[in-house]
Amino acid sequence: MLNRVVKTVKFYANSEGRGNIKPENIDLAINNKVDEKYEELLFDVNRIINRQNKGLVNGGLENTTEKFREKIQHYLEEQNVTLLNGNISIPSQVRYFDTLLYKDTYVELCKNNKQFLLSKDTADETHPIGLKTSNTIKVNPVNLDEVTISYLRNPIPAKWTYTVFNGVEMFDPSKSDFSDIDIHPSEEDDLIIRVLQVFGINLKEKDLQSITQRIKESEFNQEIRS
Repeated sequence: MLNRVVKTVKFYANSEGRGNIKPENIDLAINNKVDEKYEELLFDVNRIINRQNKGLVNGGLENTTEKFREKIQHYLEEQNVTLLNGNISIPSQVRYFDTLLYKDTYVELCKNNKQFLLSKDTADETHPIGLKTSNTIKVNPVNLDEVTISYLRNPIPAKWTYTVFNGVEMFDPSKSDFSDIDIHPSEEDDLIIRVLQVFGINLKEKDLQSITQRIKESEFNQEIRS
């Protein structure tokens, strides 16, 4: 995906007479817009779910919610974490915490420290409780050995790697620091439009589809020849 986005941005930049845009600047614009879309997606999912829970919309929007969730699940991960004296260190890649599971039982997260203190004496392996702070989670009972944390991770920054040949940057994904765009594939066109706006190029989706299709066909033909 990354090379298609870079090719498209360069194509329109050249068409507008803006000259060659440095790959590092394109990477920066892409990563900023991926993060922007990530936050918008979370906001939209929460808004639709809340409206359905309140009965403000009918079941007809349920598929829309699932479509948003599918994009969010691109970032959903689970990780087994060992407890130390009843405490869990939240992994650094966690952007939004989802759930905590001990074996087949959900750990009920308390709303505040008061609720946690009032409930910890009755907590056991069939009804464990927890309290989330900034970067740790306290769990009771303290003798639990391992739990599974479910969370949305941070997007991985994209990096378009290249080799300079005759003064021209040539795409080289074999480099160790290459990293593709970390976003759901259905978001590609909208991402391109947003990245182009960073460089002062305003484009409508229908105008974008023809050039992106040509780029995809070109990549496919190159793969066949190779």
